[in-house]
Amino acid sequence: MANAFERAGHRVGRFDYRARRNKFKAWWLIRHELFGINDAFEPDIVLIQRAEKMPASITQIFNVPVVFWSTEPLIRRRDVDKLLSEKAKLAWVYLHTYTCMDIVEKNFSHLMPKCSVMHNAGAIENDPGNSTRSRFAIFNRNVSPRRQEWLTEIGDLVDVRSGQYGDPYFKDLRDSLVSVNIHFAKESVDDFETGIFEALACGCVVVTETLNSRTVADMGMQDAIIQVSSAQGMREQLIELQNNPEIVAKYQANGQQAMIANRWDSRAAQMLEKFSELI
Repeated sequence: MANAFERAGHRVGRFDYRARRNKFKAWWLIRHELFGINDAFEPDIVLIQRAEKMPASITQIFNVPVVFWSTEPLIRRRDVDKLLSEKAKLAWVYLHTYTCMDIVEKNFSHLMPKCSVMHNAGAIENDPGNSTRSRFAIFNRNVSPRRQEWLTEIGDLVDVRSGQYGDPYFKDLRDSLVSVNIHFAKESVDDFETGIFEALACGCVVVTETLNSRTVADMGMQDAIIQVSSAQGMREQLIELQNNPEIVAKYQANGQQAMIANRWDSRAAQMLEKFSELI
């Protein structure tokens, strides 16, 4: 997203809060660094992303609008509750899913007039490449107990990779015709994961467990991905794709078309429009 802002002609300052927390840097020292950035960089707006264990008082440091982008399902994570409380001075909040919006309405109703859903997207840095796709299907996410149940049903059709990041991760996608998506946990069944965008951007056909229909419609993905409601249904779809290369080619083309409007540059344009209002 920061790269997308810069491509749109804006200057972006980055501050890795999580890295400092992982080094057990004291909060007063982090606060001092943020005051320094505020004075030296003079931002027009501050975007806080993820906000793992951030105190509400962090929003008091800046004298410009502060926007919080919550990029994790709220039902699974409670480490942003302080930033969602009435003590935080937030100009706008972007939520990960429509389920997150329901949770905000129930637990943080004061935010409802100033929040909306911001979907994930794909990076223009990811592309299909030109390599021969030697692998039929891949599952390259972390394997949770729920995912393992599904993989037991399709294991003979899918190459399971876990713990891959960066170039090896994307190379695996570009070597695969199909990428399989299974929700991590029961609480995440409406999560349109970043991995789906990464697979589409790399030219894979995506076969996924059922997604939130409103989210799919928002992004025009109805004809770009294949949705199934069970592990057996996923197995049947994979076998059909294995036997019908013309269907694979159709979904590859549909996926590339759908990605045109679902890059981070498109999401950045949405945010920039809101930023202009807030400023």
